[in-house]
This record gives sequence, C-alpha cells and structure tokens, in this order.
Amino acid sequence: MPQIDAPTVAEHRAQQREALLDAAEQILLEEGHAALTFGRLGDRTGLARNSIYRYFGSRDDLIAALCERDMPRWLQDLRAAMDAADDADGRIEAFVATQLRLVVAGAHRLAQLLGDAPLGPAVRARINALAYRPAALLVDELKLQGDPDAELAAQLVQGVVNAGVRLLHTSSIHEVEPLTVSLAQTLVRSRATR
Repeated sequence: MPQIDAPTVAEHRAQQREALLDAAEQILLEEGHAALTFGRLGDRTGLARNSIYRYFGSRDDLIAALCERDMPRWLQDLRAAMDAADDADGRIEAFVATQLRLVVAGAHRLAQLLGDAPLGPAVRARINALAYRPAALLVDELKLQGDPDAELAAQLVQGVVNAGVRLLHTSSIHEVEPLTVSLAQTLVRSRATR
C-alpha cells in the first residue's frame, strides 16, 4: 500500500495531482507535446502509469487540466492591474499591457506550445473556452462606459491583444505595447460614444 504523506487522503490526492501537473508542464516545456506520455510522466513522478489514470483519464484531459490550472493566476494578475488603474483609459491600458507582459515573461509559453499540438476536439474546446475568460473581466468596465454590446466589444479588445501577442514573435514589447494599448483604447472610446 502506498504511503500517504498528507493529513488526509484528499490532501494526498491533491498533492499527487499537483505533482503530476508540475511534471507534465516540465515535460511539455523541455521536450514538447510528443514526449508527454503517461509512461514518461510516471518516470518523472515515480507513480505507476495505471495510477496516473486515477487522476487523469487521458493525456488530453491532463493537458486541459494543466491549462485550466494556469488561468486563475493569469486572471488574478490581470484583475489586480485593472483595479490599480485610476480611470477608464488606465484600466484598458492595464488590460492590454498586463497580458502582453505576461506573455513576454513566459506565462503564455505553454499555450504557444500546445497551439499546434494534435489535440482532440473536447480538449481543444476546453482550452478555447479559457481564451474567453480575460475578456469577461472587461465586460463590466465597458458597460460602465456605456457600451450597449459590452460582451462583443470585450472580445474585440481581446482580439487586439491577441494580435499584439502575435506581433511579439517578431517585434519587441516596447514597439508592440504602445500601439496595442492605443488601438484598444480607441476601440473602447469609439464604442462608448455610440
């Protein structure tokens, strides 16, 4: 019988799950999507392959859980930056600049690695649903500014951010951030005056 290193079985399982997610992230970042197998994960964590299936039903399930684990951190940083801003323009700037800076800091690296990975439709849908969460933080701000279609406008602003992220592959943050912020602020201002 395996030894439990936590006060309760539930806490032990939570610790094991986190250890599996940490090891999976390391494998993905160091070796790529093809290297992430339950056998390889077992080698890294010391767990038998069949034990890993108690935590994740498939490799796709593991990958989705890994992406879902990282999103709350991203949203927390984004919310804190927006809350610290003094005015509407500042909140839009924080929304854009924080996401770009997180990408530059490497917080988006896992998503970039998985972008071209052959994932099943269910896991791809779970990961794509995460992409809508940052824009949800912007909806209330846009409603306060009088945008009658705040949900749509928030997605358009996120589209501007996503374009800025793509530009970071070939340009510096110092070039991309001011333009991306300006475009997002212009979009929001034009919508608020409708």
